[in-house]
Amino acid sequence: MENMNIGIANLLISNKIRESYFDNNLIEESKKVTLDFLETIKNSPILQLEFKVFNNLENKHIENELAATRYVDNNIKLFEVYTIDEINKEHEKLNNIFDERCLKNMLDKEKINLYSAVHSLIKESISNYNMVDVDKIHESFTIVLNHIKKPKNILSENVENDIINDEIIEIAIDKFNEKYSSLNEDDRNLFQRLIKSKDNEKIELLNEYKTENLLILEKINKDNIKDNITKAISKIHEMKYDNTTIDDDIISLHELKKSLC
Repeated sequence: MENMNIGIANLLISNKIRESYFDNNLIEESKKVTLDFLETIKNSPILQLEFKVFNNLENKHIENELAATRYVDNNIKLFEVYTIDEINKEHEKLNNIFDERCLKNMLDKEKINLYSAVHSLIKESISNYNMVDVDKIHESFTIVLNHIKKPKNILSENVENDIINDEIIEIAIDKFNEKYSSLNEDDRNLFQRLIKSKDNEKIELLNEYKTENLLILEKINKDNIKDNITKAISKIHEMKYDNTTIDDDIISLHELKKSLC
């Protein structure tokens, strides 16, 4: 499939999973395809980058045209370290997971149009100078730019991702339980909550642990460790939401609570 890319592959996966909801005979097939897809991305820096860029461009909303243009440019420039042959080689791995028949059942033409436009921008940006299709670049850029400028309906935009996330969460929890069966029940419960939780739920969990630890620390009345307690309280108060560290912050607070109780 010449136009195969991460966006279309992701959409194909969600279609597979949706079909399995209505036909139990397709469950194992959908799980296998999902695992193959995840494993392929995991082992490919190019596909990981593509997944990130497609997600950025699909979900970003910037009203200002100049700012939106710079945002598109900055994302596409990330691929300049690769050649067109390297990109095509990684896309062949996606072709091995899906077949032509899958595309015939895809009804979301707007998404396919967006993904194809992003794909074209990436390819044209790293193609040989004498092979660049200027008209294709202009047409694709206009599609992506208009999409970014359009306000997003978060609920409807994320339905596909939610379906995939549910399936991935189930697989992740199964693998987690298998790998960390030796952990105690409280630890397993925490890690499963982290796997399942969305950002807003993690923020609530972080604040919950902060409050519980602060209450415990403030009740400790030991002069020989007073300075350490004061430092710990100060550090907890300074903890703010950061999506790159929130899991580690929650786990550290969980460990602190265990040591204090």
